[in-house]
Amino acid sequence: MKASGDKKGFVFVVLFICFFGVFAIDALSAAEKDFPTKEVTILVGYQAGGGRDIIARGLSKTMSKHLGVPVVVLNEPGAGGARALIHAYHAAPDGYTMIVGACTEILDQILQPQDFDVKKFGFVGRAQTMANVLFVRSDSPLKSIKDFKTFGKPIRHAAFSLTSPHGVAMMIYADREKFPLVMVGGYQGVPGTIMGVIRGEAEFYGSQLSSSMSYVKAGQVRPIAVLDKKRVPEFPDIPTVGEMGHKDLDVLSLDYWLMAPPQTPKPRLQVLEDALMKTLKDPEFLAWAKGASVEPGPLSGEETTKMVLSLFSLFEPYKGIMEKYIKK
Repeated sequence: MKASGDKKGFVFVVLFICFFGVFAIDALSAAEKDFPTKEVTILVGYQAGGGRDIIARGLSKTMSKHLGVPVVVLNEPGAGGARALIHAYHAAPDGYTMIVGACTEILDQILQPQDFDVKKFGFVGRAQTMANVLFVRSDSPLKSIKDFKTFGKPIRHAAFSLTSPHGVAMMIYADREKFPLVMVGGYQGVPGTIMGVIRGEAEFYGSQLSSSMSYVKAGQVRPIAVLDKKRVPEFPDIPTVGEMGHKDLDVLSLDYWLMAPPQTPKPRLQVLEDALMKTLKDPEFLAWAKGASVEPGPLSGEETTKMVLSLFSLFEPYKGIMEKYIKK
């Protein structure tokens, strides 16, 4: 009789756990369905006017419509973008904080330990993919990056981050072509590098078109090379770096994606991803993107995760070359 009673008690406990387990899951599901209930913040690790800021502000208005809550952009420049990344990395994993990511922080992490691990972020999805374009001052004697080798003195690259994709591409290019390259750092975002070249502090800088078109139209700078697999329609006569004999550098285009803090629940990441994908197809956003010279590049969170991991694998062999230039 005692054994029978123990068995009934065990069954009761199991049923109790199952019932309240299902109840807890249902309650959690209901809570996720209510997400979000307050404004969502997109952090940008650089000052206003740069590429990350442009895409963040372009996304925010339309994404607000699809999330049903305000999406606000917060610029938090400092430490080459690391300040905002650390903020996002340690933020509450509740889906209310995102940050614009790019391969710069992948390169930073390869070079030295950081107070964040890009691989551990939750990836919402890729928002933009654009060619990196190299620009010189309009009156520069440099007509092509092939001229870097015959310039007769060190070529100075204005950089807001020494590990930007175009910066790394030029480190590799200089190493292969055997010309002196100097990385001039310390600029605040892309606008700072543009002004550095205009003032004559450096020979060239790199950026996406959206950050430089107004300066091109004003006759202050002009493009000389494209870091992408194809030429850009706006400058059909400007060759890609691959056409100049370095096809492996064509992958160093400019991609921006949205990341959330590590351990953000998958259901909330999915809500954010759905809103991002809808935004990237929304006529309102597409009209803005066309006017801002921004090229949408939708990739799901899962696809973006795979892309980021592949970039880590791609850049590892170049660690020694990057270290050589950064230590100068």
